[in-house]
Amino acid sequence: MILSLKWFIIVSMTELPRWNMETIYPSADSEEFSSDIERVKETASLLQKKAEDPSVSIKELIDIRDRGASLLINVSAYAEALLSTDSDNSVFLRAVSRAEDAAVIFRMAEDSFTRASASRAEEFSHPELRMYGKYLEEIKCEAEHMMSPEEEALAAELARSGSSAWERLMASITSTAYEGGLTLTELRAKASDPDRAVRKDAYERELRLLDVHKAAIAGSLNGVKGTVLTLEKRRGWNDPLDRSLFMSSIDREILGSLLESIKDSLPSFRRYFRTKASLLGVEKMDFYDLFAPVGRSRSYTFQEAREIVLSSFSSFSGEMGDFARHAFDAGWIDAEPRKGKAGGAYDIFFPEAGESRIFCNFDGSYDSVAAIAHELGHAYHDSIVRDLPPSLSSYPMTTAETASIFSEMLVFDHVLSSAGDEEALSVMEAFVQSAAQTIVDIYSRYLFEKEVFRRRKEGEISADELSAIMLSAQEEAYGDGIGKKHGLMWAVKSHYYSAEFSFYNYPYAFGELFALALFSKRNEKGFPELYREVLRSTGMRSAEECARIAVCDIRERNFWDDGMNVIFSYSERLEKWL
Repeated sequence: MILSLKWFIIVSMTELPRWNMETIYPSADSEEFSSDIERVKETASLLQKKAEDPSVSIKELIDIRDRGASLLINVSAYAEALLSTDSDNSVFLRAVSRAEDAAVIFRMAEDSFTRASASRAEEFSHPELRMYGKYLEEIKCEAEHMMSPEEEALAAELARSGSSAWERLMASITSTAYEGGLTLTELRAKASDPDRAVRKDAYERELRLLDVHKAAIAGSLNGVKGTVLTLEKRRGWNDPLDRSLFMSSIDREILGSLLESIKDSLPSFRRYFRTKASLLGVEKMDFYDLFAPVGRSRSYTFQEAREIVLSSFSSFSGEMGDFARHAFDAGWIDAEPRKGKAGGAYDIFFPEAGESRIFCNFDGSYDSVAAIAHELGHAYHDSIVRDLPPSLSSYPMTTAETASIFSEMLVFDHVLSSAGDEEALSVMEAFVQSAAQTIVDIYSRYLFEKEVFRRRKEGEISADELSAIMLSAQEEAYGDGIGKKHGLMWAVKSHYYSAEFSFYNYPYAFGELFALALFSKRNEKGFPELYREVLRSTGMRSAEECARIAVCDIRERNFWDDGMNVIFSYSERLEKWL
């Protein structure tokens, strides 16, 4: 692999790296990028033509579809990644639009492919299709829930000015609105300020900001959920949750087992909230205290973060450590916060290059160290399946968080092993705090979305009604663990505004507990190889079958309780500081 020499310059203790995208495409307006956009369209045309020819084998159809999907993922990921580093760049915006145009064309061809393949189900047992069992079953189910070709084509075209437009409106409002000179992102960042007065002020200003814009944001949510209900009904799904479970590769029984464990865990989480309140020196926490730091945290340089991640990964698996080292050395990480760059962190994979990129905003905190480990975990997962075509490597959200949380736990365990009392308190509480969000807050989001879909069937839901539903869901999840809650949280979480995937919540709880259960087995003989097999199987097997590789049964309540016990082993240790 040939990289620009600049990426081999040693980063100083104060410099933060920007990623190298030259191995993907020279630029967003390059001939290479434009060529791949055209290749997506050409492959879509070929797929459409071949799907109409019964003499073409299903394997050949899959190969053509995979070729187009790989190209589409590559150009879309590239355009979106660039835009996230410079949100007002007109070249990047145009690149995203061009990728979206190609996606609409390819999606219509995929619909023809799905119908054609499903109509020939008697051929699924052919030896050359042996590895595609799960994929073909999904195609068959998808075909059973499709409208007519004309309706699906219309739905795809209308999405850009319909549900996608509502999603963009919500994002635009929440990213540009400000109160008292601060944007919503800046106000929410103050939730982790050590000064309670600052946190409370930011919380109150956030509520005022959202209150001003709640009618428009409520309109967006009604638009998205109304679209989902209309399309899911026309496609023959009984409930949006059914399609979500299908896309997550689990069923209602498995979800029920997970939710049962979550509900029974709530008293223990409320005990943790009371413990944290005492550590903060308050009688009871309010919503704006949930992210408050506890203990004396230290600051890390990027070089220190690198060494922690490499040491943590290598202690578990030499292969994993070598992978992370390559990611750091090859310019895969963009860690520098800067004007125009989006907040948060993510991993993004480029199948044509067989490479990932890590997006983050490093600020020297433990959380930012953990974020690098989290996203590198995703990238490691991508590397395990990169030689597989999209039809065998695309994994559902339920197992998507496995490698990321497992990797984050490796760093957590490593840092905790050498931390002094004050740092141990800070790091340990940060872990439990994150887990509480993934379990308790996610549960409130699940309850909220379930009720919104029920109410939306009857008509539009006002902003005030949405807030009442949210407060009720938070009351059921948090209970008396906290005092003041956040009734406008529905206007903050972008996941509610995705028409492509409803109930963008429970998979996070699934991923957290699944990863923690695997983490508890990390010291067993041969586990690194077993773990690798689990990751490699995530696109080819159901979540249940992947769990069986590690001798786990996700239908059993005890499996989820084992993950919960890892969390509570640390929350209980926090009590020694009272």
